[in-house]
Amino acid sequence: MERKQKPDNDTLISKGSVPMSSSIGEGREKAFYSSLGLLIILNVIIKPLWIFGIDRQVQNTVGTEIYGTYFSLLNFSIVFSFLLDWGVSVYVNRQLAANDGNFSNRTGSFLFIKLLFAILYAVIVSGVAVLSGIRNWNILGSVIAIQVLTSGFVFLRSMVTAKQWFKTDAGLSVLDKALMILVCGGFLWFPSLAGEMTISRFLLIQIICTAFAVSVVLIVLLKRGFNFSFRIKTLPKLQLLKSVLPFAVIIFLMSMHYRLDGFLLERIHTNGAYEAGLYAGAYRLLDAANMIGYLVASFLLPFIARQWSSGKSINEVVLFSRHLLMLFSIVVIVTTVFLAPWIQETLYHKTDPEAVTILQWCLPALLGYSLVQVYGTILTATGQVIPFCYILLLSVVLNIILNLLLIPAWGALGCCFASLASQSFCGITALLYVQKKSGINIRYRTVLMYIFMAAILSCYYYGLKDTAISKGTRIIGAGIITLAGAIFFKLIDIRKWRIMITQKNH
Repeated sequence: MERKQKPDNDTLISKGSVPMSSSIGEGREKAFYSSLGLLIILNVIIKPLWIFGIDRQVQNTVGTEIYGTYFSLLNFSIVFSFLLDWGVSVYVNRQLAANDGNFSNRTGSFLFIKLLFAILYAVIVSGVAVLSGIRNWNILGSVIAIQVLTSGFVFLRSMVTAKQWFKTDAGLSVLDKALMILVCGGFLWFPSLAGEMTISRFLLIQIICTAFAVSVVLIVLLKRGFNFSFRIKTLPKLQLLKSVLPFAVIIFLMSMHYRLDGFLLERIHTNGAYEAGLYAGAYRLLDAANMIGYLVASFLLPFIARQWSSGKSINEVVLFSRHLLMLFSIVVIVTTVFLAPWIQETLYHKTDPEAVTILQWCLPALLGYSLVQVYGTILTATGQVIPFCYILLLSVVLNIILNLLLIPAWGALGCCFASLASQSFCGITALLYVQKKSGINIRYRTVLMYIFMAAILSCYYYGLKDTAISKGTRIIGAGIITLAGAIFFKLIDIRKWRIMITQKNH
């Protein structure tokens, strides 16, 4: 039972107190889209500020080698992060969203299961670390704690989103990072007052801020009527865990595909920590650029699932999403290739030729990332989870083999080559499978338009190479050229997209 309280906008929406003109209702729909906009705006502001304002500066402060060790162990911990959830957060979110009154009383049991998962995760990660010969237990212990707390934060937030407390969730989504920006910023920008930033202090701040964020969302849920009492009979059955296993496998395989190379680099190469630090500097930009793809995929998943289940066409939204991400990727890649020395010096205050080359070869993997974001999301949303698992498995195997072959001789650059090959393989294979099984139009002629846009941008940057025009102005010009080309070739139709995202859910 929920305790009586003064209802706010979020609560009114979740309980259906807003008059309904469709299955969602006009009030709820407005709240959804306005809060979605708020969510995107907050993440676009806070996440890049964290990545470039704090995380980057920490690397510059503690040094490439020390940060490389941290980056390696962080990636190692993320690879096994599927053990913390097994798809339980998605299941709880769906059950609560279905307004299952009885299920609200079982959330305490799922919280208990999450605690058991956390213990299992810590034991397995520590065991594999021993077998791998890892000695930096202070860093590893900290990143394990951060992963456990982050998983708990995501799990509790899934209950907030399920209840459709949209504005509350928008604020919670950036709470941990906002706190870390404030605290870490004090150490980085006022070292004489706060003290010098070290990797241990950086990790401790993350633990404290994430724990605080977990406490805040827990208090929000308790105040809004959630009861986390635990009873043995309400524990989830084994059949439930089996049903969510494919989603856990997807998380595991994607984590391996995205993160294992950084760990292998530090372990295999003779100067592994330093090489991992160089790779971390380039990967940071790749990760930041992929945030756009992640936001698009987070919208696509429920949209495609809804359209597909009702038999409606998803061709237009799929093509628009692909065009949007591919064109964005082309701008980022071409810009990085031509302005890599300037980017490297601006971000890391040095123009190491090796670091510049790594940056130029790391970012092209964004094309594969973008295809996976679109077509992997389609496979998941349309229930083709097992085929997607096979595609990911083949991609991971390819990635590991290439890394083992290339890292000893090429170091971080070998990781870039392996990522470019395996991510492209994954994205193209997913695209072809979707075309074959789902009948979604690929429109191969648009590939020629992508190539043409890349050529135009390359000529643009080459022509301005020896001019006095500032780098920032060149980047803005590249964006304008890309937008103009997309509209001219009808790759993007803003009017159609606006209609699609504002249409009622009948």
